[in-house]
Amino acid sequence: MQSVVYQFRSIIEQINQFDENQKIVALGLFCGLLAVLLVYRFLAILITLLHEFGHAFIAKITFGKVYKIHLNRDTSGVTQTTGGWRSLFVLLSGYPAPILFSGLFVWFLRINHPEFVFFLLLFVSVSVLFVIRNWYSLFICLLGILFTGGLIYFGQLKIFMGVAGGLIAFLTFGSFLDVRAIFHHNIGPSDADLLNEKFTFVPAFIWKIVLIVIMFLALIPLWMGLKDLFLL
Repeated sequence: MQSVVYQFRSIIEQINQFDENQKIVALGLFCGLLAVLLVYRFLAILITLLHEFGHAFIAKITFGKVYKIHLNRDTSGVTQTTGGWRSLFVLLSGYPAPILFSGLFVWFLRINHPEFVFFLLLFVSVSVLFVIRNWYSLFICLLGILFTGGLIYFGQLKIFMGVAGGLIAFLTFGSFLDVRAIFHHNIGPSDADLLNEKFTFVPAFIWKIVLIVIMFLALIPLWMGLKDLFLL
C-alpha cells in the first residue's frame, strides 16, 4: 500500500513539473481515456473512419483503386479495393491505422503545431467523401468537416493541444477495443477472415495474432514520442 501511495505522489510531483502546455496535453490524454471508458460506443465511428481510411490509403499508394467506403451505424465499415497481392498490405493496415494517426498527432505536438492534427482529420473527411456510398457515411464525413473546420477557424493553441491529447488517448486505447471484432464472427467477416480467404495457407487465427502484433509495434513510435513530449 505504501509503495502505491509513493508512486502516486511521484506521479503528482512529476506532473507539477510540467509546463503549461504539457499539463494541457496531459489533461487531454486523461479526458480521452475517460471517453474510452464512458462513451466509446458513441465515438467509435471515428476509429472506424480512420480504420477504413487506412485500407484506402494503402490501396492507393500500392497503385490500387478504391471503389467504395461504407460506414455503418453499428460502427462497422467496409472498404472495397482492387485485389491481388497488394490486398495483403491493404487488409493489414486497417486496425493499426488509428494508432499510427495517434503517433502522427504526438509528432505534431512535439513540433508545436497541434493545428496540423485537425488539418489532417479534415483531409481524411474530405477524401472519404469521394468514395462513400451511403447516407450515414455522408453524415459522418460532413460532421467531421464541420468539427475540424470549426476548430481550425475558431480554435486557439491551448484548445488544439487539449483536444489533440484527447484524440491520442481515445484512438490508441479505442483501437484495442475495436480489434475485438476479429474474434466475433456474428458481425461479419473480419480483416483476419478476409486474409484467410485470400491467402488460405495461413489460418485465420494466425492472421489475428499478426494484426495484434502489428498494433503493438505501432505503439513503439507513439510511446517514444510521448516520452520526448513529456521528457520522461
